[in-house]
Amino acid sequence: MKKIALAAAIAALTVGSAAHAQNASLYGLTDMFVGQLKTGGASATVADSGGMSTSYFGFGGSEDLGGGLKAVFAVESFMRMDVGAGGRFGAGATGDPLFTRNAYIGLENAMGRVAFGRQTTPYFLSTIIYNPFGDSFVFSPAVQQSFRGYLLGDSGWNNSLSYGGKFGPVRAYLLYSLGLERFDNATNKNAGKAFGGNLDFSTGPLSLNAAYQTIDSAGGTPEVITKQSATLLSAAYNLSMARLTGQYQQIKGETGASTKKDNGYQLGASIKAGPGNVLVSVGNVKTTLTGAADVKRDTFAVGYDYFLSKRTDVYANYFETKLNTAGATKDTAIGVGVRHRF
Repeated sequence: MKKIALAAAIAALTVGSAAHAQNASLYGLTDMFVGQLKTGGASATVADSGGMSTSYFGFGGSEDLGGGLKAVFAVESFMRMDVGAGGRFGAGATGDPLFTRNAYIGLENAMGRVAFGRQTTPYFLSTIIYNPFGDSFVFSPAVQQSFRGYLLGDSGWNNSLSYGGKFGPVRAYLLYSLGLERFDNATNKNAGKAFGGNLDFSTGPLSLNAAYQTIDSAGGTPEVITKQSATLLSAAYNLSMARLTGQYQQIKGETGASTKKDNGYQLGASIKAGPGNVLVSVGNVKTTLTGAADVKRDTFAVGYDYFLSKRTDVYANYFETKLNTAGATKDTAIGVGVRHRF
């Protein structure tokens, strides 16, 4: 009996030690808004998910392996609060796999983190950090001019390897995707392969960021590879009553003899007003395509984000965008919503 009791005590201590060395948590964000969307001359009154941020939930954590080394992991799924379904937004999002936001495992120490799996791209992070409307696919001019019809690929890459580290005031994040992982004798075995990275520098009120990515995108029958590269330069300056942001972007795509360039900018401000912030952003992008006339897009957004607590805020935003082509209509979005982080 004494031996059994001793063994049980040792087992209990061992389990307790492991539990102390490991931590895991459930976290996420929920966002819903009510408003009116107008696109292509048609409009709809909606109660939609993801006005200011795409709703999601995730499980993540780490384990102390000793000697300053940790194992880290995260699995994160987008969700549509309006219909209680997975995915990002709109009917077309129902094809999103379960853990589309992130699904990775890695190791971390003082030299940085190495991870493997599906991971958010450096380019997307640079885009959303340096504009006042963050990752809003509904109201952000910066997101509109990058991830809504201009950049190839997604905001997260499958089959990827990453490295992230901090060196004094500079943070670096590199990501490489193996693409479709085709065998050596397959046609266009490099299809889907991509590389991206960013460097972020902060000192005092000033922050600077440079991001780059290149991707080989496969499409068509017979298959045609489009090679696209993108560069984004961003800056932010914190004043006592406002944060000012600016971005310049160039996207270049090549398909055979055809070349397409998108050059754009975004200027924004987040201005303190009571317990919240007035948000303003303007943007423009000019598209140049071989053998075609240039096309320009102007975008504008204004809003107010009111914080009820550190975790919960309510917002009211207006957004508009228009191409300069003949017969083009102005697309708009207006909405009020609530966002909660957990």
